[in-house]
Amino acid sequence: MWFKLAFVASFVIAATVAGSTARRATRHHGQALNQLAHEVRGLLIVRALLGLVFYSALIAWLVWPTRFSWSYLPVPTSLRWLATSLLVPVLALFAWSFRTLGTNYRGGVGLYADHDLVTTGPYRRIRHPIYVAFILIMLLTLLLSANWVLGLSGLVLVSSIAAARIPVEEADLRERFGDYWDAYCRRVGCLFPRL
Repeated sequence: MWFKLAFVASFVIAATVAGSTARRATRHHGQALNQLAHEVRGLLIVRALLGLVFYSALIAWLVWPTRFSWSYLPVPTSLRWLATSLLVPVLALFAWSFRTLGTNYRGGVGLYADHDLVTTGPYRRIRHPIYVAFILIMLLTLLLSANWVLGLSGLVLVSSIAAARIPVEEADLRERFGDYWDAYCRRVGCLFPRL
């Protein structure tokens, strides 16, 4: 039960952070964010299919856990507690990344007319900290839920979003910011900090 509460609390925190950032961006730019209009072609189908598996597995894990015992992994309780405790710094990274990105948050690919290149906060060390945080959240979900269907579907979902969006986002940023973007890329790693 504690692991389920930890996941639900994490989900609520993440949704609140993303939602409040989207509302700030909407107010700042004077237009609603339409993620469907600003998504990588073909990714909507992948998101829908993997999302269906993920959310179905999530509901099953939360509501009917005994019916899906075939999907459980023998994860030691100590490792599940470690994963649960690691959610705190990962959610802090998630919130810090959204807060630093601020009104530049798009909810999909593409740039605003007055878009800024954010290179402070977590963006000082990683170009895509939100994707890193999402992937870590799903990896920790796999461990704390001890459910391979839930964990793997979430991990593949967020990883596929990152894999599809990052090249498009970086091409847009290179086109807009040119040499400044190239210099930033030489200093800062994509998903891992440069040593």
